Amino acid sequence: MRSRPRSISITSGKGGTGKTTVTANLGIALGILGKRVTILDADLTMANLSIVMGMHQVKTSFLDVLAGKADLSAAIYENHGIKIVPTGFRFEDSHEALSKAKRQRVEEAINKLIQDTDFLLIDAPAGIQDATIVSIAAANEMLAVCNPTYTSLVDAYKVIRYANVIGAWTRGVVANRVGKRAELPSSEIEQFMGKTLGSMPVLAEIPEDSRVQEAELEGVPVVVYEPNCAASVAINRLAKVISSEAALPQISDRKESLAETTRRLARALTARNV
Repeated sequence: MRSRPRSISITSGKGGTGKTTVTANLGIALGILGKRVTILDADLTMANLSIVMGMHQVKTSFLDVLAGKADLSAAIYENHGIKIVPTGFRFEDSHEALSKAKRQRVEEAINKLIQDTDFLLIDAPAGIQDATIVSIAAANEMLAVCNPTYTSLVDAYKVIRYANVIGAWTRGVVANRVGKRAELPSSEIEQFMGKTLGSMPVLAEIPEDSRVQEAELEGVPVVVYEPNCAASVAINRLAKVISSEAALPQISDRKESLAETTRRLARALTARNV
């Protein structure tokens, strides 16, 4: 019997931290470990996951599913060994889809989605907005992505505080784009979080790496483009941390059923259609 699927919302305080790039590459790294992975782009208005994954021709997206124009199966794409559920690029499309979304239809779609995966990664919108909060609430766990700067750290802190308020459990922080001139080492990030939030580990330091930009220009995630570069090594190490419960806080105290996970995610995506 396989373990219950895990849903993880990946968030950041503001745009520009590299959150979507981390999400895409983490998903592929988990897939390399033999996990069944699905990434859902929950940023319904500013989606770019498909671009990071090199998927420039997406005929059917999750917005079509929300609007009742397509079955979920048509919006699931396989790329680099994992499944991707992209969202469209046009704001007008997202507005139309949300206005037509029906709770039952979305619950059925999400139920199908989550039952056929080991990890559902939810690429949440950046910042503190309604869509971000409901994406966090929909998941079992949250990862906060920040850059090693004071402003980015404060932004991540705010998101984690909001997550605490709504009862979401933050597994830890991912420090992205860490360079030699970083304002903050991981020890100071952990110290700050420890004083304000309690224990909050930095699960990974992903270094600033020119290969990441090269990979994005080629439309290929860096863990595929250059598996042995510094950024890829750090992301693969993060995947091993995420996939293992060893020496990490457990999630067993949140005995949320698969059906409840489905309902929470459906409520998140149809927040205006109760």
